[in-house]
Amino acid sequence: MPGPPISPFAADPFPLGTLLEGKIRLERILGRGAMGVVYLGTDLFLERRVAVKVLKLKTVRNPDAMERFRREAVTMAHINHPNVVQIFSFGEKDDFYYFVMEHIPGRNLADLVEDYAARNDALPLDVAIGIIAQICAGLGAVHAKGIAHRDVKPANVLLAKENFRVALTDFGLTSLAPASRDRLVEGTPLYLAPERIRTEELPPERQHLPDLYAIGCIFFELLTGHPPFESDSLVELLDMHLHEEIPRITAERPDLPMYVDTIVQNAMAKDYARRYPTCEALRTELLQYRMPSRHEKYSRPLLLLLDADSDEGETLRSALHAQLPGMCVISSANPEEAISTALQERPDVVFITDRLNGSSLLELCSRLQSSRLPVFLFLSDADNSLVFLYRELGVRGVFVKPYPMTAILDLVRKTLTEKV
Repeated sequence: MPGPPISPFAADPFPLGTLLEGKIRLERILGRGAMGVVYLGTDLFLERRVAVKVLKLKTVRNPDAMERFRREAVTMAHINHPNVVQIFSFGEKDDFYYFVMEHIPGRNLADLVEDYAARNDALPLDVAIGIIAQICAGLGAVHAKGIAHRDVKPANVLLAKENFRVALTDFGLTSLAPASRDRLVEGTPLYLAPERIRTEELPPERQHLPDLYAIGCIFFELLTGHPPFESDSLVELLDMHLHEEIPRITAERPDLPMYVDTIVQNAMAKDYARRYPTCEALRTELLQYRMPSRHEKYSRPLLLLLDADSDEGETLRSALHAQLPGMCVISSANPEEAISTALQERPDVVFITDRLNGSSLLELCSRLQSSRLPVFLFLSDADNSLVFLYRELGVRGVFVKPYPMTAILDLVRKTLTEKV
């Protein structure tokens, strides 16, 4: 009787067709890494597909690798959450360690990003938010057990084909003793937090914060098609994580709301103490921005005093609608009517241009001063000697053509945040 078919790769621990535990038949290779091989298997008793991860090294060769592999299995066994891959069993055959886990048909997040990039397309914001929210949910369950993943990256996030379920896998760098000191830099450099690069010893209650940094990197990559920091030089890449300012997503995708920049900035803060304290805090913030309930905080109208047909008005109006969805915007080309509306409706912000059919900007600003409404001026002449008077009258910002839209929207967002 012929034996099982031999794998064409001599480095693979088991040939295809091998039977584990008398019931798990190895069908084909799903993937290979530096230390392990993942097989697609069939549980003959339960008649279901499973994934089998096998360590390439034999038990007698590398005790540290064996312990790390066992620790990965133990970590996964501690977590029972739909956003974490479930483990079924752990064993040894012919001096090779393996563990059996659920098989999730689909692909990983790295493949999804690559597919969109190949089409020169951008991942929709709602899809990215849904993915990040599930990553946060799974990691939150991991962190609640006192465990840090330490290698969160797109390749370690699986996406189910049928229901778009997101599940974390590859816990090879986790620690069940979070307070233990590890002076070796481990992890994937594209997603490595500054404190990990510095091999800084974190207090036990903050061991999970490097994972939050990695989530910020992934969110950036989902929306832009590339990680926030890239370099062919490892030294230069690590230095970017340590010292360079985090790029803005909206600089590449002006169609997105500015809160995506806020999320990334908070998740990837260089100082880990300034990041979201938990995955749940990040997830809550993200979903609040996404849901209408968040916009209820900005329910008062945003008033623009602009010529109805001006290019400035159209540019600002379009930018505000894109960056601050859900806000009510009132436009008026009549200064008297606009002032009356502003005093009655108490808008979050007032915009005034110098194209007001002969009306005095100083007078308008003076009349609005007592109302304590945040006022922004848009001037067509850079050589305006009255700018200091506008400042004295409490004008929050004065902008001159060409209008720096990013700076303007950042200041508006800051003003709105202060008012909430």
